[in-house]
Amino acid sequence: MEDHRPARLWGGRFGAELDRALHRFTASFPFDRRLVRHDLVGSLAHARMLAEAGILAAEDARAVLLGLAGILQDVEEGRLAAHGEDEDVHTWIERVLRERVGDAAGRLHTARSRNDQVSTALRLYVRDRLRELVTKVVGLQEVWVEQASAHLEAWMPGYTHLQRAQPVSLAHHLMAHVWALNADARRLQAAHHHAGVSVLGAGALAGTSLPIRPERTAWWLGFSVVSPNSLHAVADRDYVLEAAFGAAVLLVHLSRWAEEVVLWSSSEFGFVELLDTVAKGSSLMPQKKNPEVAELIRGKAARGVAALSGLLTVLKGMPLAYNSDLQEDKEMLFDALDTAAGCLEAARVLASGVRYRTDRMRQALHGGYLTATDLADYLVRRGVPFRTAHEQAGQAVREAEARGCELWELPLDVLQRCCPAAERDVYHALHPEDAARARRSLGGPAPERVTEQLEAARREVETTRAWLAAAAEPPIYVAYREGRLLQGL
Repeated sequence: MEDHRPARLWGGRFGAELDRALHRFTASFPFDRRLVRHDLVGSLAHARMLAEAGILAAEDARAVLLGLAGILQDVEEGRLAAHGEDEDVHTWIERVLRERVGDAAGRLHTARSRNDQVSTALRLYVRDRLRELVTKVVGLQEVWVEQASAHLEAWMPGYTHLQRAQPVSLAHHLMAHVWALNADARRLQAAHHHAGVSVLGAGALAGTSLPIRPERTAWWLGFSVVSPNSLHAVADRDYVLEAAFGAAVLLVHLSRWAEEVVLWSSSEFGFVELLDTVAKGSSLMPQKKNPEVAELIRGKAARGVAALSGLLTVLKGMPLAYNSDLQEDKEMLFDALDTAAGCLEAARVLASGVRYRTDRMRQALHGGYLTATDLADYLVRRGVPFRTAHEQAGQAVREAEARGCELWELPLDVLQRCCPAAERDVYHALHPEDAARARRSLGGPAPERVTEQLEAARREVETTRAWLAAAAEPPIYVAYREGRLLQGL
């Protein structure tokens, strides 16, 4: 009779099968099958190291390496899918390997536990996904940089407390989002680096008595360092937290931009119009053109925040070393990274479909007395203490409100009653466009300063693209693709 029992990597100690309901409850295969490619790559590196250290005989090494390579090729080319009733992806790989190469498959797990094995696969997965996110970050940055370069003197209100505050340019505003994403890119790159710690050889928690060569495993995996402590190696999920944190902050940044799209596309603002390709309609109201993509980006940010909170909660009370609670890290991490990737792609397409109403932005410069601070700064330059200048500028605002006019429309004699130090040249400080052009401090909205930001941002993007090019596949994967897995053995 055919045996339909789930495969497992343990059992000698047990005289009865695990209850099937508990097998389903404890199995991670439904979600960790996503790691199949990365677990195969980690297994290739482990097998290669075992062969180099003389722990795995040449004949067995050849069978195992070629068997793993065949499984990896079949998975990548879609001829083989990870499915079945196996406990986890590691069990599935070993079962398929045994079906293909026989008893030699049983030697692959020498000097290795699922504890260091799963961490290795997850580290490889995290690094792959972080490179993907950085690539998508650059794509969105480039859209905003291009739009900013076309709007150096498209003047608009800058806001604090969602109240009109001071005049800036649309380019200056867009560059604020570019720099937020630049910080995200650097954060994701740092998380990628921190994930590059080799833990194979830590075993279950206490290493091995076999003469392994962990430094060779690290080299084959493209990792920069070997974990210095076997207990920490299997317990550590900081790299998961850092990846989730990077995704959560990125999603928060995207959510803040998406909120602006929602506000700016409303009739009340009217600062942007959405192309039909990026807007959706109402099932009832024919006139509606809704910014649903932006709303979903805003909403999905909550999933990234929730995943980070959940991961921190899983880890906060866990004793050393490995505990099955760590199985819960994957679904939350996967969702955070999937959500960030999806939102980045949606944001890039949406941003490309935004058309800016610079005429409406210019109109919004009126009525808010946005140059009151510039009036105070003008008085300071004429020797008035700032607190006094602040009070006098406030008096001028009250006078303009009472007259129903703008600050620059106040007659000079009226201005001088409020601000005795004012001369005729004060009007250069009161017109919003002139005031914005005068703000030449580093990072300010003056066109020459924004041009500097654009140039710096382009350099940052080039640096990021260079990093992406250098963050290559692990050497063991390159050897697999080039058919060199057995070279030198």
